[in-house]
Amino acid sequence: MKKVCLLFFSLFIFSAAQAKDDCELIYSTASYALNHAKSALKANNYDHQKYYSGKALESYEKLLKLLEGSQCEGLSEKVQDIIADALKAADPADWDRGRYYSKKVFTSTQDLISHMDSRTEVAGVDSTD
Repeated sequence: MKKVCLLFFSLFIFSAAQAKDDCELIYSTASYALNHAKSALKANNYDHQKYYSGKALESYEKLLKLLEGSQCEGLSEKVQDIIADALKAADPADWDRGRYYSKKVFTSTQDLISHMDSRTEVAGVDSTD
C-alpha cells in the first residue's frame, strides 16, 4: 500500500512540475518576442524593422503552439490578437505603419508578460494584501 501511495504522490509531483515548466517556457518565449519587438522599434531602417518584426512573429507562432498543450489558461486569445498585429508589422505598407504595429506589438507583449507575472505565485507572499 505504501508503494502505491508513493507512486501516486510521485506522479502528482511530476505533473505539477511539468505544468510549471510549460508556463516557464511560455514566459521565456514571450520574453524573446518582447526583445524582438523592442529591436524592431529601435531599428533605424525599414529592412531591420521588418526583420525583427518577423522574428517577433515567429516567437508568437511558437508561443501559440506551446499554449495548445499547456496548463497556462486564458492566454490564447491575447496571443492571437498580438499575432494579428505582428503580421501587419512584419509586412507593413510603409515605414510609419510598420512602426505603429511594432509599437502595438511591443506594448501588447508587455501587457501579456505583466498578466503572466500577476498570475505567478510567489512562495510566502499573500496576493490579497
